[in-house]
Amino acid sequence: MTNNSIAILLPVYNGGNYLKESVQSVLAQAYTQFELIIVDDCSSDGSREWLRTLKDERIKYFENPVNQGLFKNLNQMVSKTNATLIKLWAQDDIMYPNCIAETVAFHNRNPSIGFSYTGRDIIDENGTIKPNDKIDSTPEIISTELHARIAYYTGSIAGNIANTCISKAALDKVGPFNESMKISADFDMWVRLAEFFDTGFISKKLIQLRDHSGQLSRNEKYYINHVREDLQVYKYLDGYVSNESKKSGKKLLRKTKLSFYTTLMVKTFFKGNFSNAKQFWGALNSYDNPILIFIEFIKVKLFKIQIATPLKKSND
Repeated sequence: MTNNSIAILLPVYNGGNYLKESVQSVLAQAYTQFELIIVDDCSSDGSREWLRTLKDERIKYFENPVNQGLFKNLNQMVSKTNATLIKLWAQDDIMYPNCIAETVAFHNRNPSIGFSYTGRDIIDENGTIKPNDKIDSTPEIISTELHARIAYYTGSIAGNIANTCISKAALDKVGPFNESMKISADFDMWVRLAEFFDTGFISKKLIQLRDHSGQLSRNEKYYINHVREDLQVYKYLDGYVSNESKKSGKKLLRKTKLSFYTTLMVKTFFKGNFSNAKQFWGALNSYDNPILIFIEFIKVKLFKIQIATPLKKSND
């Protein structure tokens, strides 16, 4: 059965100079049969006032009386739609005109996937595309096993929410976003979906993803939360992969994400923030042997060892 029911969810909080272009890029889509659900989360910069001026029958607009945060807002918006596809969106980013058409067509061809993510161009604060000649050889359909290897290698497979689209049926199976998380609830969602469903990858670049200093994940005061939440997700992932995948995955993780977390810990220590450095150590110790992590950190930093991509490990 053809699936053309799609809702685009846009949580807004102080969207600033980027919000108007983001919304306009949605309304200008070549595929027009969608609903755009917008929730303003107590903006104080004029975003709320501008959103009230929008006149388009496809828009459902709501305002929160108190600030609720990203993931609670996403859950709230999901509850306001009966669409069979849930396209997540962000106030900073820009859709290319074919984004929704390509996404719907992909899900029509692959109705059993849990969610999809797409290629994207990275733009700076001024909207200039950053050069990127890397070729992504990830297959179109990603199995549970391959998703796990990629997660151990790089963390969140999508990297953000703006290039993702979730099957509502799959979301109903795994449950809502974890509202106790501030940073990693998207990563947590992908890992939970991948336990039961294949993941789809649309290699075409369908959005412009903005990279700027105001993003929450780049705020140093949230780094320890990010680490704790990521490690919580990895514990969940460890619980459903095979013992062999878990063993190889943890070895890979020590060279990649755990080494990065160790870098954060070391930087914090040398800045004299010993209390935070101790928290990083405690978080790492809760997941793995920190001595083994530190050994791999030394290898990566001092000896510049090459880390093989997880895509080369099997024929998935």
